[in-house]
Amino acid sequence: MSLSTLARDLWQGTLDLVFAPVCVACREPIDTVDPERMVCRLCWLKCRPLPSLKCPRCWSPLAWDREPAPTCDTCRSWPASVRAIRSAFAMGEVPRKLVHALKYRGWEAAAVPMAARMARMEFPADVEREAALVVPVPTSAARRRERGYNQAELLARALAARRGWAADGNLLVRTRATATQTALHPGERRANVACAFAVPPGRAAELRGEHVLLVDDVWTTGATALACVDALLEAGARVASVATFTRVVPELERGAAPAPESLSRVF
Repeated sequence: MSLSTLARDLWQGTLDLVFAPVCVACREPIDTVDPERMVCRLCWLKCRPLPSLKCPRCWSPLAWDREPAPTCDTCRSWPASVRAIRSAFAMGEVPRKLVHALKYRGWEAAAVPMAARMARMEFPADVEREAALVVPVPTSAARRRERGYNQAELLARALAARRGWAADGNLLVRTRATATQTALHPGERRANVACAFAVPPGRAAELRGEHVLLVDDVWTTGATALACVDALLEAGARVASVATFTRVVPELERGAAPAPESLSRVF
């Protein structure tokens, strides 16, 4: 063992004694031999993947007796330039706590393990081949001042670093502040964010012909992400896909039990 490695291990051991790692989701101590210091293994095991029966394009969960098709009722009307939507986990207790910690409690470092799980998602072959430019959903200037950062940008940069892609947090901006989407119905969400995003003047040439991967923390109805995609496509992007850490699945949120064959346990 080199002196530098020994010194690093001693320093890490000292930090563990003084500042024992605590899971940001459950607030329980994390074993000091665990290489990941932000989220415990038990909490990761509690994160549910999306049902295995889902639309191959937008990943909307499908009924167990649904015939396979390239699109579903959710995405059939979308333009072909919206290629794929992917989410690492279905919304649940632990993903909700992780998003809350990142978004509202200042746990910026949580973006790294969250993005690591996003990096494991399987994208269609053409997305893997073409999408090398990662763009986060922009936040408003007021929210950035309040939080000190944009959580979507932290996820985008960590995901891009993990996958060897380029990330640019300035290729898309909010043109106006919008009301929170939390209490709005799907139609109200779409109206709330309509024309709320744009590519800054002089940056459109960097998007021309690109397959852009848009990143956000949560997919609820898709209103915000699709409004961002509209802006990217209008500016010259050829195709856009979306990646989020978690996705709201109403059936699972209500505690409905899906058909046994519709869930796969993946970690």
